[in-house]
Amino acid sequence: MMKKEEEISLPCNHNSNYWNAILKDEGLCISLRSNNPLSDTVKSELIKYQDILNVRYGKGLLSKWPKLNIETAATSKKIEINVAGLEILQEFVDKLNFRIFQVKNKENTPEKSLADKLKEAKELLDIGALSQDEFDEIKQKYLKEF
Repeated sequence: MMKKEEEISLPCNHNSNYWNAILKDEGLCISLRSNNPLSDTVKSELIKYQDILNVRYGKGLLSKWPKLNIETAATSKKIEINVAGLEILQEFVDKLNFRIFQVKNKENTPEKSLADKLKEAKELLDIGALSQDEFDEIKQKYLKEF
């Protein structure tokens, strides 16, 4: 489980269909503006990090605004968001890609058994990386979990 992190928000351009994009622990939350200009209603959509296939950013061909492009697996759709500033967008994309990497890397890393952890600690003791006291402390901790 990832440690609780601060939510990171990406404000969208005023002419975008989107209000903002927020990095949350469980995924990317995108808020959509209402089609009715007199309404303050905002709908939100959560895209889990493991469902994101591709994240890109750059200048739009027909627009002067930088764009965030997200391709998802779950819905087979591409999301294009106009953003006011390229620097803010670059930083947001770096953080988004890092969170995607963390989630996907954790999924591909099997959990070690207590026996494996003890063997690893014993190997560290044998090569001198741990003292006998440190090893005994680790051993007691793992045995309590068992």
